Amino acid sequence: MRGAEGDRTARTGPARAGGNRQRPRAAPLLAAAAAAGVLLVVAGAGSAPGALAAQAGKGAHSARAARTGPTAPTPTQPLTTEFGPPLTIQKIGNLTCYIDARGIPHVKAADGDTPRARQALAFLNSRLTKDGLNYQGNTTRTGYEYVFQDENKRLVEKTTAQHEFTGATADMLKLTWSNGRLLSVDSVDSTGTTDPDKGLDKIDNEINGKLPGGLKNQTENVVYSAANRAQAQRLANHYKGNPNVRVIEPSSGFDSGEFSAGTSAMKKAAGSVFAPPPGDCSGSASQSLNRRGSQESSAGGSSLRQAGFTGRAPCGGEEEEEPATAPGGLAAEMQAPAQAPGGIDFSRLELHYLADPGKGGLRYAFQAPLAAKGNRSALTGLSQAQESSDAFFTWLELDPSSFWVNLNPNEPDRIVDAKLGTTDAGRVLLQADLQLKKTTGKLIHPDSALGARFWKGMSGDCMSFRTWIVPGTATVYAKGDELYILKSPLNVEMETQYLKLHGASGATSCPKQTASVQAHNESLFRSLILPRVVAAVNSAPEYADLRRVYLSRVAAEWYRQLSEKQHTTYGSLIDQGDVGAYRTRQDWAPIDTFHAYVTSYTKGEFKVTHRTRQGNTIYTHTYIYGGVDFTRVAFSSLSADQAAATMPALTAHVSRSLTAPAADTGARQVWLGGGEPAAAPAGGSDGKSGASGKQGKAGRTGTDTTAAGGTAPAGDGTPVRRWALLGAGVVVALLVLRAVVRGRRRAARR
Repeated sequence: MRGAEGDRTARTGPARAGGNRQRPRAAPLLAAAAAAGVLLVVAGAGSAPGALAAQAGKGAHSARAARTGPTAPTPTQPLTTEFGPPLTIQKIGNLTCYIDARGIPHVKAADGDTPRARQALAFLNSRLTKDGLNYQGNTTRTGYEYVFQDENKRLVEKTTAQHEFTGATADMLKLTWSNGRLLSVDSVDSTGTTDPDKGLDKIDNEINGKLPGGLKNQTENVVYSAANRAQAQRLANHYKGNPNVRVIEPSSGFDSGEFSAGTSAMKKAAGSVFAPPPGDCSGSASQSLNRRGSQESSAGGSSLRQAGFTGRAPCGGEEEEEPATAPGGLAAEMQAPAQAPGGIDFSRLELHYLADPGKGGLRYAFQAPLAAKGNRSALTGLSQAQESSDAFFTWLELDPSSFWVNLNPNEPDRIVDAKLGTTDAGRVLLQADLQLKKTTGKLIHPDSALGARFWKGMSGDCMSFRTWIVPGTATVYAKGDELYILKSPLNVEMETQYLKLHGASGATSCPKQTASVQAHNESLFRSLILPRVVAAVNSAPEYADLRRVYLSRVAAEWYRQLSEKQHTTYGSLIDQGDVGAYRTRQDWAPIDTFHAYVTSYTKGEFKVTHRTRQGNTIYTHTYIYGGVDFTRVAFSSLSADQAAATMPALTAHVSRSLTAPAADTGARQVWLGGGEPAAAPAGGSDGKSGASGKQGKAGRTGTDTTAAGGTAPAGDGTPVRRWALLGAGVVVALLVLRAVVRGRRRAARR
């Protein structure tokens, strides 16, 4: 209060003579307090033990600070070159260029320059299609493709003073895509012979001369077209184990196997899921600008997340560094040959484990079925993992009140939250809502047995209802900083809702139908159709993406709650609202799904007219609309004993998956994990005196809980030294105050 009085005196002018003679002492007292305050800051008062931290953590400000940690540093800029960011498509002049990971542009050609190159490219792409590995440009934007390279219009020579590289004069490029991301650009040169008796030494010299270190040094990979199948087989045996040489004989269909090109990029990308790109930590406007500036590319209007798989640092104040790719089962699976039958259905890859060990990032584990059928491309698995990761950070960045979509023909301006609608999570929710209408239409089709029963029991000639996909109760096992998601069911709820007046017609959905008839029809739908709709949402392949992003929603909700109690690696992202790094790379906008719904609504999923001897039965006026609402998530938490009884090998499978694929043969599942290892405690063996990185989590075995419900941060892991400095600061402040008092007493005596 003395500070407030001093400030008031300064505003009102000097005090009257003889009034309040003690007030001048405020200056030296304030000076001493300021000195002590400076020393407190230097000493790091944030490392107070439990009692003081409990007092400091009672306010909302303190709770927020404990959750988010210190401000993140300004991130390093993603690598760019004179030709643009790596792994993007750039238009340079009138040339379409693919920028490889080294920043080298490769010019795309419309056609090959030799008949052999044309034949080889057609053969390679046809094999990709046959194996289900080809690039799906109109749907998933995932897969491999070969394109021609225009070596006559190259922008750089294959070797210059600034760059030493190969590939500028190769015939073609192999491109690796994952969910719209260009993961790698690898050069491939085509050569071969029509002489079945050509000597192996000559072929060897020809192939090796093209590869790095050879005489020509012109490509990273060589595809060799043999004269006949017998020669192709001999060459394949000779080059067995060489990942950069592929032998083909198109007339017989012989193929020694896909190049390993792209697998290293896939491993690197897999090691960086559940880690935001550099600059994705809140803390400064410059960070946000840097992040947005690094995302734009001309790759078909899609966004670039180049830095998302090139190394990152956690949010919270530590210096940026370029860590090695995190090992793990998921990353290991990415290195398997692209066409090898792995027995894993990657299209059903789902997140079932997440942990925040403290320093360095998150740990994660996915589960996928062991199956002879299904999509067995590891690249598809990587795409699904990245989709889960992007959805997790989307659910953190945005406020949960925005986690809904709505398809109503009268509400084109209320389809989806503006920010959510720019992300893959928003796209998945909207498309699932449209699919819900199609699923319902298929079930109630009058020509099906179920549909016939439904229409026979319906009253009146019109029905209208609203269906919403909503979360069920997720069954989880949470152990400290670890979350195991055992079950995550979705539900479909329904309510009557008539269409509002629209246009000049003034018509509603069922304007002449009584409430009792509508109630009867709804009851019929609930008992006969709705259970099958719920089953489809929870198991049908067309809802796999929805189930995947919902699992990320469950994980994000748990992470939000964890971040309210203690500091977490990415707590600073919560509710920041910046989803620029997670924009969809699909050629899609929310209005596209709305238009598809309007078409379904106006034309109907079916139009059936049955003519019988008893007369005509016409099925018309069936209105199905609604949305998806993920604003709330409910948990049912198991105890350790219950989890062990339910899934006795769960923790063991997850633990093994963090270093290598872990098969659960009993459940016909495989676990694929990765991420950062748990941080070891820096203090004593009791787990309470050490700190884990900047968060000060006491080894995760015995946290020091504050009165506010959080975990007392332990600063930089040196609480004893900090408290010594704090004590020294207090002593100095008292000495200064003592000297001032003695000086004034001596002056009074004089």
